[in-house]
Amino acid sequence: MATAFTHVLVGAGLAAGAPTGVSRLRLALWLGAVAALPDLDVAAFWLGIPYEHALGHRGFTHSPAFAAGLGLILAWVAFPRVPGGLATRLRLAALLAAATASHGLLDAATKGGLGVAFAWPFDDGRWFLPWRPLEVSPVDPRRFFDSRALAILANEARWVWAPLALLLFAGWAGGRFRRRSSLGPPRREEPERIEPYGED
Repeated sequence: MATAFTHVLVGAGLAAGAPTGVSRLRLALWLGAVAALPDLDVAAFWLGIPYEHALGHRGFTHSPAFAAGLGLILAWVAFPRVPGGLATRLRLAALLAAATASHGLLDAATKGGLGVAFAWPFDDGRWFLPWRPLEVSPVDPRRFFDSRALAILANEARWVWAPLALLLFAGWAGGRFRRRSSLGPPRREEPERIEPYGED
């Protein structure tokens, strides 16, 4: 799996697409949380559930179906009052689903473990992406900090953090440019003309 740091970072980054009237900070916290949530399935190791089982690690909680369902539920539960009606709800649902689904995509880009159950509930098969540049982070946090933590984080900074930062900067700069363009060229203020007093 990728590290929790990277999962949270990618999820929170999607808050840049927050609908008007929704707190970007609140949304970022929720997006970061749901992006890390699928790894709760590591409990399967201690419960004796086989890795390759649908309830095992990288199983159903890493699937797009789970992400879509969670996004729809949380769009109403986590944001009970939002402006904009159904359109805002659906946009929140899409962002929450995308943040959750990003977890499975990142894990499928790692070099180890089993693949991700992308086709659940129709198929329990496991899949990887064709391109797998990310190092695997140990499931046990103690092993992570006792081993090659810096190398893993440096790898993720190269392949995930840096591209994400560039995308967010490009979106921010593009937004500023569009706002300026919509205002048009600056207007020249004409000097106030003072009429001279004439004689009656």
